[in-house]
Amino acid sequence: MGLQSICLLLSFVAYASSRPQPSVFFSSPQFTGVATFNNYASQGNTNCGPKAPSNPLYYGAAAGDISPNISGGLCAGSIDPSLCVQGQAPASDYEGPSCPKTNCGVCYQVTNLGPYGSGGTTPPPGANSVIVQIIDSCPSTSAWNFCKTQVPADERCGSSATNSLDIDLGAYQALTGGAWD
Repeated sequence: MGLQSICLLLSFVAYASSRPQPSVFFSSPQFTGVATFNNYASQGNTNCGPKAPSNPLYYGAAAGDISPNISGGLCAGSIDPSLCVQGQAPASDYEGPSCPKTNCGVCYQVTNLGPYGSGGTTPPPGANSVIVQIIDSCPSTSAWNFCKTQVPADERCGSSATNSLDIDLGAYQALTGGAWD
């Protein structure tokens, strides 16, 4: 999975995935976490099949497999540094680990709490939100993630203490109000 390096601190709110209408929000726990951004259109495949959510108003996302509150289950494999043959990436023929599909289709309301590392836990006035639907997994045991040793673990789905979402690049401007560089 090709993660982007820009991150935001976000609040996740569970959403009823079986009903695409925004009117079906229900009260649920909130979690903080980190979001990275990925261009799913350029990705070869996703764990759940489709590269886009079922509702065109949502953005696709991958949940970190070791995230404490939003994981769909652990992906197969182990961290093997010998796979990191190209510096911060695996060999071109590398195929990532298999992952459970248990949270495919689950949706979350994601609210921008501020820049990565800001320590925000409450949305500031006028905070931007989007709805994401899980279309992929972000495995900690993928060489596409663990080979990025220059990137902090919570920015590459590698921290079991952090809820990690890798969100479609299209959501960046909606969440931040700024263009992707």
